[in-house]
Order: sequence, then structure tokens, then C-alpha cells
Amino acid sequence: MPAGSVVAQHQVFYPTAFPKPGYAEQDANEICNAVINSLQAIANQINLSEAVAISFSSAMHSLVAVDVNGRALTPLITWADTRSVAQANQLRNSDEGVTLQHETGTPVHPMSPLCKLIWMRESGVAEFRSAYKFISIKEFVWHRLTGEFKIDYSIASATGLFDIHQQVWSKKALKRAGISSDQLSEAVPSTYQSFISLPALKNLHHLPLLIGASDGCLAQLGSNAMQPGVLTITLGTSGAVRRSASRQLHDPEGRLFNYLLTGDETVAGGATNNGTAVMDWFVREMAKSKENLQTTISNACTNVAAGSEGLLALPFLQGERAPIYNPKARGIFFNVSMQHTQQHFAHALLEGICYELKWITESVETVCGPSDKIVVSGGITRFPEWVQMLADVLNRTLFVTAGHDASALGAAYLAFKAQGISFQREAGAHTLFKPDVARIQSYEQGYRQFKMLYEAVKNLF
Repeated sequence: MPAGSVVAQHQVFYPTAFPKPGYAEQDANEICNAVINSLQAIANQINLSEAVAISFSSAMHSLVAVDVNGRALTPLITWADTRSVAQANQLRNSDEGVTLQHETGTPVHPMSPLCKLIWMRESGVAEFRSAYKFISIKEFVWHRLTGEFKIDYSIASATGLFDIHQQVWSKKALKRAGISSDQLSEAVPSTYQSFISLPALKNLHHLPLLIGASDGCLAQLGSNAMQPGVLTITLGTSGAVRRSASRQLHDPEGRLFNYLLTGDETVAGGATNNGTAVMDWFVREMAKSKENLQTTISNACTNVAAGSEGLLALPFLQGERAPIYNPKARGIFFNVSMQHTQQHFAHALLEGICYELKWITESVETVCGPSDKIVVSGGITRFPEWVQMLADVLNRTLFVTAGHDASALGAAYLAFKAQGISFQREAGAHTLFKPDVARIQSYEQGYRQFKMLYEAVKNLF
């Protein structure tokens, strides 16, 4: 019986380009080549006769126009791109936007492929008229590997174009985008299987290729958090707070997403644009030249008291999603005085990100109910001082499990289940982070001031 242990791994990093304010683009071919290289590297590390399938996890909200042969006609527009802010704001503030969010489960925001398509159409982008299909990076790679245009229900449910109740492309959303369902891939369940036909991966042609789901939903599964009452907080470059459900959960205020894992399993929650990417920016642009991220976070948490001596930060350098959905929001340092040092600014940013996660957590629990357990995963777990700060801000005990990428584990679980093979996650060490009562009052006050500061300046962005 598979024990869930990781026997091989390989990573390839690729850049994001920011050619204009609000633009965030990647090269679809570069990412596809990274996937192919990773598959080749893994094949060289393991005994292929023991492999049973390949399973696919992918990021959400990307969009690229392609021709009939699947060749990219445009750069890949990522989740972080906000060029469609005008279109998103107009739609979000309308009855049509409310209806579409309820039907598709995707908040109306520039991250959404729906808003990206509206921007392409209204901006007269030539490729909008000439494209054969509009697809995500997962579909782009899938087509390169198999020759098929397919999209799983999970990725489809994050496009703003998919009716999550009927599990078909939404006629209302298609009309608003100005495209037909023929210009999108065929939507299939997360257990759909095919085979690789790419000659460069001939040694993998015999293995079933499972289409899988989105990284966010699979992280919930891989964190062993599909039970009622378990809340997950994932914080890497960006972040999300999630709860699983057996049905779509309606939020009258439109703060939460509802994404499908499988046909009858939903993951609800809210996402933030601003995670470790904000701290990477701070180290690169503001910190001392010899400091790395680990040192900056450790020194700030060691040397600066809770509350940062009155310094408050809004960490919205990339705009924000839940719960405010304001792509125009930006970062602010407030109440700066002469005693504040570089470490105070770093500490205030760390606190600001934690305050934002608390705001999202409250929004999720307002709709989903109280949580019995909170599991934390992602890049933040490399910084125990930051996890402790999050526990103090939330005033909740946090559960951190040592191990590998939760999304990859979720994809593995899905594949084993599809093959009818029992899967038991490897029992790993875990760490509990309990709130420090000496800091709770400072953080309760800081959190109130954080929300007050945003409300005071939101119309100035």
C-alpha cells in the first residue's frame, strides 16, 4: 500500500515579467518546457516499472490565446495581472456581476479569466479575434503532452466562465466575455485520464495521465483537511484561507470563492495577493544588502515587539483580493516616527500580512462556521517566528505538518484513488504553535487599527 512518502522531486523556476503597470505575464512555452524537463528528471530518479500514473496540479486564473495547433499567440496572463481592473469594477458593481459570481463560484476580480477576456475584447486586442481557443497554462501543457484540449472541472471553476452547479460552460458568462463554448476546452472530471504522446517523453507513454485539479483545492486534500471544521491557511508568494464543503456556500457579500475539487466536493475560501512576495520585495529593495529573507524575518521578530512600536503597514503591494477585492489598493506605512528602524518596517509588514489573513479567516468562518482545527502550509512554514506571529494575531493554535508540497500530495492521492489503489499519507512530525497571551492584546488593537486604516484610505487608491 502506498505510504505517501516522497521518493523523488525536481523543481524548475521561471520568471514573471511586468512590462507595464498592472501587467504580470509569463512565457507559456517556457513553463511547458519546465514541465517536460521535470518529468524527464523524475523518470531518471525512479524505477518506472513501479509507477502507476502521472497526476497534474496547476495554478489557477491564467489565460493565453492559442491557434488551432495549440501554439501561443499571446503571453500567458497570470493571476497577478490587474490590467482588467476597469472591466472588473464595472461588472462587480452590477446585478449581473452578483449573478455571475453565484453561478460560477469565482469572485469578480481582474484575476478572473472572464475579466481578462472582457478586457481583450474591449481593448481591441487582435488575438481576441484570431484565436482558436483561450486556455490556461494547464490546458496548454496538457495539449502539448496529449494533443487534446481538455480542462478539469476544478480549473474551469476558477475561470468565472463555468457554471459550477450544472458543471457546464455558463451561457451568461460566455455572452459577457464575447466568446462561444467552442473557443474553450472540453470540461472533464478531475479523474479524467489520457496518455502522453509527446515523442520526447516516450518512456512515459505507458503511464495513465490524470488531469487532476487546481493547486488550491489539491492543497486542501493534501493537507488532510477535507473533514468538516478543518480550516487551512496556505501562504507562499500569495495565499489563501480555505474550508471544504459538500455543496457551494453562498456569501451574500461576495467575499468567498467556491471552487470544485471533484464533481461533488467544493473548496470555499478567500485569497490574498500578498504573501512572501511582499517580503521578497522588501529584502530586495529596502533591507541591508547582506541580509536574506530568513535573516530579515528572524531579526525583525526577535528584536521588535508586538505592534512594531506603533508602526502599521497595509501590505497590498499587488492590490488585494479577499475580503476587500480592491485591485487598486497599494501598500502603506502609517505612523512612522524617528525611532523606527528597518527591522520595524519588516516587522510591520509581517504583521500586516497576518492581519489580512485574519480578516479573510473571519470572512470564511462567518459563512462556513467556526473551525475546529487550523492547518498551515506553504512557504511561511520555513519561518517559525512568522507562524508564531500568525498564531498570536489569530489567537488560535496552529497545526503545521512537516513534509512536502501539499498540492502535490493531493494530486498523488487523487491519482491513487482513480487507480483503485489505497493511499495512506506518511505520518510526519507536526508542530503546534500556541498563541502567546502576552501579545494577544497588542495584536487585537493592531488588527482593529489595520481595518480602520484601510477604510480611511481606500478611496484614495
